[in-house]
Amino acid sequence: MELSEEKPAVAEILPNNVPNRLIVSFNGDTQTQMGFNWYTTDLAEDATVWVGTSEDLSDAVEFAAEATEVTSSYGERDENGFFIFADVAYDEEGEVVLDEEGNPTINGYYTDENITTDNAAWMYGNVGSMDLVDVTEYAYKAIATELSPNTTYYYQVGSAEGERSEIGTFTTSGEAGEAFTFAHYTDTQNAYWNEHVRNEAAFGADTIEKALETVEANFVLHTGDFVEVAEVEDEWIDIMEQSRDSFLQVPLAVAPGNHDEYALVYGDPQVETKFNEHINVPAANDAITGGSYYSYDYNGVHFVVGNTNDNKSNGEALGEEQLAWIREDVENARANGAEWVILAYHKPIFSKSYHSLQDSDVQAVREKFMEQIDDLDIDLALQGHDHVISATYPLLFVPTDENFSNGVLEDVETTEVDGVTYYNNPEGTVFLLPNTGGTKEYDDIYSKGLEHMISVRPRLDWMTQEDVDYYNALFAYGNQPQTSDAFETSHSNNRDSAIQNFAVYTIEGNELLVELYQIEGELLEGEERTVEMVYSFGITKDAAE
Repeated sequence: MELSEEKPAVAEILPNNVPNRLIVSFNGDTQTQMGFNWYTTDLAEDATVWVGTSEDLSDAVEFAAEATEVTSSYGERDENGFFIFADVAYDEEGEVVLDEEGNPTINGYYTDENITTDNAAWMYGNVGSMDLVDVTEYAYKAIATELSPNTTYYYQVGSAEGERSEIGTFTTSGEAGEAFTFAHYTDTQNAYWNEHVRNEAAFGADTIEKALETVEANFVLHTGDFVEVAEVEDEWIDIMEQSRDSFLQVPLAVAPGNHDEYALVYGDPQVETKFNEHINVPAANDAITGGSYYSYDYNGVHFVVGNTNDNKSNGEALGEEQLAWIREDVENARANGAEWVILAYHKPIFSKSYHSLQDSDVQAVREKFMEQIDDLDIDLALQGHDHVISATYPLLFVPTDENFSNGVLEDVETTEVDGVTYYNNPEGTVFLLPNTGGTKEYDDIYSKGLEHMISVRPRLDWMTQEDVDYYNALFAYGNQPQTSDAFETSHSNNRDSAIQNFAVYTIEGNELLVELYQIEGELLEGEERTVEMVYSFGITKDAAE
């Protein structure tokens, strides 16, 4: 690429006082409360949420919002909006060459204006150095209270004397046992360096849009990695603003992913509060460390959202305090009559790609975590992180000294209904991962043969063919729908997939139906995007249980 000796002039970050990065999320009793979060550049002293049952908000009740001054870090851009990169000099050993003052030597500067998808190294993230501009902004949080159950509401956020958002809508939860449906997607993970090359946020936005067109969802669950680099505010804006129309339709429940606390420069301190700055969810035990953990009930179904970034003290993806809280929380839910318990978290312990058996913080906790999941009779464990489709059979816990995976197939009775296999009264847990809502996908390495698997993930060289066969047999369904030349030498593609997935869950009384959908089509070239159901299963429980 052509370098310039002079750094392009850095454009000013223009103020935006129309409420933006607006998201509605569960915070408290889903029958009577709803959480709101948004941003402006300048402080709105009278920040308010208006909520009513009339679409014109003529009957709106006002809820005051709390404003917090925050520092948002934006990538430097030129006058045309393109990111500015520095080409840093490296020596033969791959070390950065420093100048007399100890600063990196810069060969020159360039922007992403003329980068194309033919540059595979760029697509994968091999880009130049980018500086950030810190801007003071305001993040607003509010909770609407004393709402009525099973009621559709309209809302607007903003300033009584200034700018307001469009009108959005949500529906509060109803009574235990009433039917409801929710959609699930994960790992939108749009990278700033691809904003002008192959915009990944467009695919994330289209995934939730297609999900909401396919089913009438009461809410949407996202199992983490909202963005690629949490410190770069441009990424939050890109995904949240492109998803704005969908976010205005339903509440979201969001689990934190590891990328949701990443700093721009590897090795810099993680930005542990950015997730909770952008999304108004509870923080059990007041623990905010790259996100938080919390729970909520919806029509009598208990949802637990874990935080697998909880690895700062003892190197375990979920720390002892969180595990103790999850146990007490689920036991209380069961005591209060919850028939269904669904657990959602980011880093998987069962999936068809490498993270599930390699990540050290996951391996450090997998035995005790799996044992607790089994003890608590969790029905579904919904995951992210591994960018591949997978759904296990119902699994029971087994100690590590008996099997490396800590999972064993349950001998469970099944019934076929309209071509769908239902597990009847399983004691085990089904672990599910719906690939990705973004463009970065991982290969189903366990299906490619032992030699290939070890060549792309050498840290799995402890596995034998017998291990691989055993692990594969735990899955009822699993694959990577994208084909990529990159998979010949890597576990990952070049962030270039046009295939995304989402899952749909319908719970009615003692029956739960799961459907996995696949979206295909080159969005950025105007190709029609098709949606197809690729896998389904169900779970039934005896009414007496």
